Amino acid sequence: MNEKLNRRDFLKKGSTAAIGAGLAMTSGFPPNALQTDAARIIEVKHSRVLEEERLINVDIAREMLRAGMKSLTNSDNPWAHLIKPDEKIGLKINTLGRPILFTHHGLLQALSDELEEYGVKKGNIIIWDRFERHMENCNFELTRKAGKVKCYGTIASGEEQDLIDKDVFFESDFDNPKKREESGTRSYFSKIFTQHCDKIINLPVLKDHRLSGVTLSLKNVAYGVCENNSRFHGEAHIGPFIASVCALPQVRRKVILHILDGLEACYDQGPRPRQLRALFSPQSLWFSTDPVALDAVGFSLIDRERKFKALPSLEKEGRPVDHIALAAKKGLGVSDLNRIKVEKIKMG
Repeated sequence: MNEKLNRRDFLKKGSTAAIGAGLAMTSGFPPNALQTDAARIIEVKHSRVLEEERLINVDIAREMLRAGMKSLTNSDNPWAHLIKPDEKIGLKINTLGRPILFTHHGLLQALSDELEEYGVKKGNIIIWDRFERHMENCNFELTRKAGKVKCYGTIASGEEQDLIDKDVFFESDFDNPKKREESGTRSYFSKIFTQHCDKIINLPVLKDHRLSGVTLSLKNVAYGVCENNSRFHGEAHIGPFIASVCALPQVRRKVILHILDGLEACYDQGPRPRQLRALFSPQSLWFSTDPVALDAVGFSLIDRERKFKALPSLEKEGRPVDHIALAAKKGLGVSDLNRIKVEKIKMG
């Protein structure tokens, strides 16, 4: 396998401050924080966070965020351990499950309110995903207006130009050769990632995936930050691609926090469930700086729900989940459930 990131390593004119090595040093979690013998996850559950018509109670979601972040950082001022008030913060959502399941609007509202209260300017908060058409399918109102929380995608919808950074790319020939002939070996990064944001908070949804088994923290990053990645949609290629992109030092430094949206989830038909019967409602949020541990726990939760529904495990159904172990081997975190501590907070 031949893979690389271009030699510039993101050190482009105007982007050094956003992705340079000094960024991680300002965080309460140093670059090697994930390379430990154990991992820690905070689970916050509230039985009344989901209201009628599958809407989220924003006030309760905000209480859950406060409790989770306080416990994760052991601080009454948790955001100060991760970001500076003058930084531009990207909220990487997941809208692939359109139109049924996606990062909840109410959770994003609550998180934006928390960041703004901490001191982040409203105009410095960017809600983003790869495709704007997916975001529109999930009723996100696209906007780039100054002074407002921004909401837009890398691949534009309408008259806006696509935000593809031609100077930054991941290159690999371990893929589908037929698709490579059409699109080449380079996967160019999103300008939202390389230029528009100083820090990224990853907000995946708890759900299964027909190819990668699950699509949680690691996949939401790898398939969100760069394009030309459908060539890795094969059993042999998808896991190594996910692990390799997430292991890039620039990605590790910039994605500072993972909040797994399990207010609703899907155990089958993922990543784009077609029927509501494929959903279940853990009514929980999981917080961690270790995406591998978070995905290992999420994987176990989905398989547990499948067993409860009398369905075969993902592995027995022919949907192996190898990217979690591959990411652990690259030093991205802990995949062994016996070495993952989940601290549970039940609020209501």
